[in-house]
Amino acid sequence: MSEGRKKAIIVGAGVGGTATAARLAHAGFDVEVYEKNEYSGGRCSLIHHDGYRFDQGPSLLLLPPLFHQLYNDLGARLEDHIDLIQCTPNYVIHYHDGEKVVLSSDRAQLGAEVEKWDGPGGAARLEGFLREAGIHGKLSYDLVLAKPFNTLLAMARLEVVLNLIKLHPFGSLWGRCARYFKTERMRRAFSFGSMYLGSSPFDAPGTYTLLQWTETCEGIWYPRGGFHQVVQSLVNIATSHSAKFHFCTPISSVTYNSSGRATGVTLENGEKKEADVVVVNADLVWAHNNLFHKEGRRTENTQTEQRKELPKSERLDPRLADRLNNKPHSCSSISFYWAMDSTIPSLNTHNIFLAEDYKGSFDDIFKRKGMPREPSFYVNVPSRVDPSAAPEGKDSIVVLVPVGLLLPSSKDGETIKTFSKGEKKPETDSQDWPALVERARSQVIESMEKRLGIVGLREKIVWEGVNTPQTWKDKFNLTHGSILGITHDFFNVLSFRQQARHPSLKNAYFVGASAHPGTGVPIAIAGSRLCTLAVLEDQSMSLPGSYRRRSPRTTSLDRPRSRDLLYVMEDWFGALFPYLIGAIFALGLVLYLPGGFGGKTGPFRTATNPSIMKSTSTTSKLHSIMLSAMGPNAVGKIRDQVLLFVRAHQDWVGLPFGLLVLSIMSILAYYTA
Repeated sequence: MSEGRKKAIIVGAGVGGTATAARLAHAGFDVEVYEKNEYSGGRCSLIHHDGYRFDQGPSLLLLPPLFHQLYNDLGARLEDHIDLIQCTPNYVIHYHDGEKVVLSSDRAQLGAEVEKWDGPGGAARLEGFLREAGIHGKLSYDLVLAKPFNTLLAMARLEVVLNLIKLHPFGSLWGRCARYFKTERMRRAFSFGSMYLGSSPFDAPGTYTLLQWTETCEGIWYPRGGFHQVVQSLVNIATSHSAKFHFCTPISSVTYNSSGRATGVTLENGEKKEADVVVVNADLVWAHNNLFHKEGRRTENTQTEQRKELPKSERLDPRLADRLNNKPHSCSSISFYWAMDSTIPSLNTHNIFLAEDYKGSFDDIFKRKGMPREPSFYVNVPSRVDPSAAPEGKDSIVVLVPVGLLLPSSKDGETIKTFSKGEKKPETDSQDWPALVERARSQVIESMEKRLGIVGLREKIVWEGVNTPQTWKDKFNLTHGSILGITHDFFNVLSFRQQARHPSLKNAYFVGASAHPGTGVPIAIAGSRLCTLAVLEDQSMSLPGSYRRRSPRTTSLDRPRSRDLLYVMEDWFGALFPYLIGAIFALGLVLYLPGGFGGKTGPFRTATNPSIMKSTSTTSKLHSIMLSAMGPNAVGKIRDQVLLFVRAHQDWVGLPFGLLVLSIMSILAYYTA
């Protein structure tokens, strides 16, 4: 340990852990990282076999501004560390009827594709969808990913309250797609992205249309050499600042003193390591249930192949641990890694195969908590965009099949629910992973052969690797085998989600999928920034100068100019025009309906003007519409009651009531427009 420098220990070398290690080392800490596996990256790691390379987890890079911000904060440039390749097209989506839809970042091409399937005006509806999704993305960058929500009052910040409705957090992702697209095909094409959150599009908040926006407007990218190149570059930057990484070194607990301040960690071999700061990048729920022991009841664990869960009586905060354990979690997956003996030309880099019963497939996973009867699945061919992923003339293929979580069972360990043939509810608990894997494999191969028009796919596989919910849990300590942590419904985000600071221990912090701001590689990177800012603030250390936004060089051609008053007025008029139309329409109803607010004592005396009463054609048309819609008696009774009330109290209620009518009609007209 360097004299005068504070020490930080990072538990886990996943994306969030390595990013935080690089940030803290760059900020002046002595950093040591302890990782239970023999490699960095966690789920964002690689599998190699005889010249084939597979991304074990993430396979596409989204939200590139967050990656650029990370490297800028570290005083570097992303381009100097990673060679990014843009994937074109973004996806090819295969449907059960044999048709396919191609999604692209080329707006003209994408607009034509939407027009083809969604009918006339589809391109305009697409632009409306992307405009709204862009607002979700911009507000998320500024208000969610860049800010902590340490208390419930943080959600009452003026900027959050004023923009909350714009984020559509209470509607679903599917609902926002249905708002803009007419056909089921297009709604499915723009909603399947919720699988990257481990959620159903029918449950995920509408905010997450930002995924479709970033894919379309910011592009889908792939790091040459595999996604792990991002993690490795962070390891390199951290070690250049003297950080040390210890692999195959699991820890048994986080230590703390009597004043409730974290003091370091205890390794599974019993060795103690001291530090000023401890950052936990292990699965958050697992960490609360296993790494934080009640004072005086810590049991020293000898190094074993498989650790047993810490007894509830020995946990630091058993109620919090149970509450987190019972929170809704994202799905798990059965993932295949196939080395092929040849290329499969009909596959692109990113391919989506959607189930015929689209909603039912998601409901089987998220509502019925089982293995879907008919899966929707994702197929990635990294060798299509990066030839180094497979030997020449061959393909490496990754297939991700979303499935339900591991659930407690009367059997030894956890099981997954399955459906018997013809049953609508899962009634069987299974631990027969070979049979479950074969079932998923057969469904995938059958679907791919049918929709791609190929035969003999199984015979082309020369080697296969597999991850199941159980192996995900065992490899990475993932609670319930959930590959993306706690879900992202409204009551599990912002202030309702675990923040960077430990709720009761000082100098203990969290970063990763289940902590704020959430799951996914770019989001974990944003979380590493929030965690680092919290550490520096608590340690009274200044922010490195590289964190300050650098203004690009500008000339007179780049300086913003004030807008002409004419254009400002044009914007105002455009915004107020629907309300103006609504007001005119409401006023017309008030003035021209027979027996309207005219009369000798009515507040709208002009209704009795002979020149107005001559407009019999307009009056009769409006009257006939009202009669046909509600019936003559209903219209008359409602009108008479309203008039009676207004005339009796016109001195104090007449004008406000009229304004209320105008306001209601204006709002209706606005939404109609």
